[in-house]
Amino acid sequence: MATVKNAVRRSMEKLNGRTDEEPALVSPDTPEDESEELQPVAGAVDGDLDTRCGFWLFQASFLQPCARIECFTAFYSLTALITSTLNVYVNSQITTLERQFGFSSTQTGLIMAANDVGFLVCVLFVSYSASNFHIPRSLGVAVTIFGLSGLVCCLPFFLFRSYIDAMVATVTDTGSGSLTSGAAGSDGPGQSVGMFGDLCLPNRTVIQAPDSSAAAAPIDPPDHVRGLPSHAVTASLAIIFVGMMLQGFGKSPRYSFTVTYVDDNTGKTNTGFYMGIIIACGIFGPTVAYALGGVFSRIFVTLEETTLTPQHPRWIGAWWLGYITCGIIALLAAMPLMLFPRRLPPRQRRHSNKDKQTAVEEGGEKTLTTDLVLPEAKTDAEEEKSDLKSPQAQTNGLLFYTRHFKLFLGSISRLLTNPVYLSVVASSCCDIFSVSGLSAYTPKYMEQMFDLPTYMANYILSANVLCAACMGTFIGGYLSRRLKMTARPALLFTLLVESTAMAGGALGFVFACEQPTVQNWPGSPEACNDACDCEDNSFFAVCGSDGETYYSPCAAGCQQVEDGVYHNCTCIPGISEAYGGMCPYGCGHIYTYFMAITVRGLFGTLSIVPKLVVYISYFMAITVRGLFGTLSIVPKLVVYIR
Repeated sequence: MATVKNAVRRSMEKLNGRTDEEPALVSPDTPEDESEELQPVAGAVDGDLDTRCGFWLFQASFLQPCARIECFTAFYSLTALITSTLNVYVNSQITTLERQFGFSSTQTGLIMAANDVGFLVCVLFVSYSASNFHIPRSLGVAVTIFGLSGLVCCLPFFLFRSYIDAMVATVTDTGSGSLTSGAAGSDGPGQSVGMFGDLCLPNRTVIQAPDSSAAAAPIDPPDHVRGLPSHAVTASLAIIFVGMMLQGFGKSPRYSFTVTYVDDNTGKTNTGFYMGIIIACGIFGPTVAYALGGVFSRIFVTLEETTLTPQHPRWIGAWWLGYITCGIIALLAAMPLMLFPRRLPPRQRRHSNKDKQTAVEEGGEKTLTTDLVLPEAKTDAEEEKSDLKSPQAQTNGLLFYTRHFKLFLGSISRLLTNPVYLSVVASSCCDIFSVSGLSAYTPKYMEQMFDLPTYMANYILSANVLCAACMGTFIGGYLSRRLKMTARPALLFTLLVESTAMAGGALGFVFACEQPTVQNWPGSPEACNDACDCEDNSFFAVCGSDGETYYSPCAAGCQQVEDGVYHNCTCIPGISEAYGGMCPYGCGHIYTYFMAITVRGLFGTLSIVPKLVVYISYFMAITVRGLFGTLSIVPKLVVYIR
């Protein structure tokens, strides 16, 4: 029996030896195209399961037609839309979160920076190991993490619902919307003072100290009247921070993994086109995010009827609905993405290799940006990676990881010593630094500068992203494919359009409105409110019947509020009434401001796909670019949070 086995083994060795010596099982006069048809067959035998759609035992035949780059682009574009929507949604709710939890601008800035912190923690190591991952499944896991982050961010509403209900109890009761100064010190109607602001309380009930010479101490409303207790605010901040960090974790592999998968499975000249579609759908996400933010900002936080209007200073929108909606959709969208194969079938890869060869030959020069930006990276990397595949490296774990780490450091070193690449990265960092701050605080800026309610600012930004950013990204992708941009033309094109975008952004700040004068600020006592004992830090703007804006109902001398209208305001002449919010000041610059930010968005996004051409030929270039872009959060934290 052993003799038979040895004979079979020798026969196989001879067969293998003959196969190695002979160039191929194709006649010398076989056309080149026919030999290409036979090349992928061996790869198909080696990893047939890696080219089939499905998961484990579920690899049904009806799924296999989806193993195409077009199908992957379509499905991933959907997930890019959802994750981008969830990522930007927090920007539309900054003002609402500040009202709901009493967050300061520093705290909301930390919430938005948490996304970048999570990204920074794992981006380099996750992205560098892409070759060891099943990319579609890894992307599916990343989208799943995004979905979970949305569910985590909405937890504070449910965990502290009792405090929120107590804050708005009398407001949502449309049958009893009256509050007088005499009741403000009680536990009954006076509880609504937190929603209607501090009233003038000349007859406030006091507690006399045991010592008759001691000063009287006024009875303040309970803690839940003025807002959530401190422990609830701290816990809410921590929970939302963790949720945003999860978004950063899920975001870390998405960009670099997607570029790698698309580039490996399509022609070099088509990579920009497919990535343009994916990025355009991702940029369409802010449109959906701001639109959802506008819709949910018009719904009261408890989903109940209320006498307040969205223009009221104490109006709180249903911010948590957006997180639940996007989170659930993201979890559902992640499932089909995980069914794509590790690599597309050989026929697809054969065409992609042919396309890449054609792209190299056309025009007499290589389109690979490695020749301009990364001249030695690919050759050195391939030599070192071949060492990792040797039997000695595979059997010796320490040697394997040591060489992996050496290869990793070598890749980083080659990038950091390339001046052209570093210049492009510096440009991207400045771009990310400016855009991240603008996108985060533009809704709040528009609310305060142009006297807009939260929902209206979100609607305007949604239209801006739809008209400018999506169109610019798609046009940029189309031009990169149509003109077959190499690195040098792509850089020149980027310089032109980003200069125009910078000019448009600067022009937008020229169209500002003169802010209205606020009467009766703290520190400027008036005879009409001397007996009111107003708090200095309780800013709650009200518009008087005389057309003037007052610091608070108490500063205006208002002693009663009914159905949102303040009465008996001793500092307001005439009918002595006021209503919540700033007096309208009729600024018409909102239209010119919209045109300016549209120009900024259109030309700023035109360069996204052409700039990708500079990075696309080297995987670690994309990763390090993302890392340096994320490191731009350091100056952002200093500038935007302080």
